[in-house]
Amino acid sequence: MSREVADLISEHIKRRPEARAQDIYKLLYQGVFGVGHILSDHAWDVLVEEAGRINIDDHTEDPLFESVTIDGSMVRVNLRQYIKQGGKLDALFTAMKKSSEYSGSADVFNEYWGQFRSLVAEGAVSFSIAEIQRLDELIAAEGVKPRHHTEPYRVAYYPAYRVVTLKILLAEAGSVGSVKNHLT
Repeated sequence: MSREVADLISEHIKRRPEARAQDIYKLLYQGVFGVGHILSDHAWDVLVEEAGRINIDDHTEDPLFESVTIDGSMVRVNLRQYIKQGGKLDALFTAMKKSSEYSGSADVFNEYWGQFRSLVAEGAVSFSIAEIQRLDELIAAEGVKPRHHTEPYRVAYYPAYRVVTLKILLAEAGSVGSVKNHLT
């Protein structure tokens, strides 16, 4: 088992203890496939609407960036912190578009998902076996595809973020606070 995958999952669980297996699926999916699946014709409007709706003074404990890859190259940019630190939505959106060119591999995702299942089987992390089996059945029937966060995760953390390649974001919006000091 890759220690890096276990570390990525453990770090996420430590920060988000209400995460369910589907939330870990989403974490691994984003790390392997990136952001391309959400870039529709309305992605800009959705970003602007969400940025206008969130309270930037909520969830102040969230870091600016949360890695979704074992090497830290792909991150979730938490909108509250990004906006609070003066980040520009157009720079973030440009980074999203450029990051969407990244494409992942179902084989890599399945390897990481298998490592997650092993962590659960070994008792290293505690998740519902029934939920994992349900997700395994969905993968078998539909293939690897994006999934939403679970209701308990959304209620506990009200996630408001965008996934981008960190290097691209730093090139587009490197002046956001001291972004390099916010890596997790």
